[in-house]
Amino acid sequence: MDELLKIVTRMDPEDALAEITKILEMLLAGLDADARERFLMNLIGRSEGDKISSLVHL
Repeated sequence: MDELLKIVTRMDPEDALAEITKILEMLLAGLDADARERFLMNLIGRSEGDKISSLVHL
């Protein structure tokens, strides 16, 4: 984790997000729908019981 943070903090923020997006696409492809939903809900800081969770379909 520390190594990843070191690499990302040396990058331009937009470039870092572009690279992170590519990596997340690969990681999320290996998850089932429930795991992707949990990840996204944790990312935006909402609980799984929120109405918005039913709107997330990847």
